[in-house]
Amino acid sequence: MIVVAIIVVLLVLAVPVGLEWLANSRIRSASDSMLAGLQLARAEAVRRNVLVEFVLDAAPATGWTVRAAVSGAEIQKRAAGEGTSDVIVAVTPNGATRVSFDGLGRRAPNADASNPIERFDLDLPATVLAAEKTRNLRLQVGLGGQVVMCDPNVTTVGDVRKCP
Repeated sequence: MIVVAIIVVLLVLAVPVGLEWLANSRIRSASDSMLAGLQLARAEAVRRNVLVEFVLDAAPATGWTVRAAVSGAEIQKRAAGEGTSDVIVAVTPNGATRVSFDGLGRRAPNADASNPIERFDLDLPATVLAAEKTRNLRLQVGLGGQVVMCDPNVTTVGDVRKCP
């Protein structure tokens, strides 16, 4: 009986931490997927020497499509519901839906003349996990085409997780 009581106490203490970890791993999974998609778009632009765009599904979803900008030929697609449906994405500039890469791998003006996405902020809604417990992540697309994943909450100088 004592062993059962000890196990129950340990479970009561461990379950909230485990649920928090699982929720935060959804943010990490979505950001890893989007990072891979952005890197694929850049690599395909260089390989094909054409404008390739990374198109985000309707906000706040995490689904995306990589396609040739002019022909519209789909290269790869990821549906929003593939494991990260709770994660919300905010983009900068607000309302932007795509970012394009040219044949040199640089961020380029979009073929439709819309503003290219410069930053993706990934988070969970407060109904899933309280804001102070989430470990939101950011993807930044530089002018040179480099894509950086960082933690917007880290402010310590010299910390590699800090956003540039």
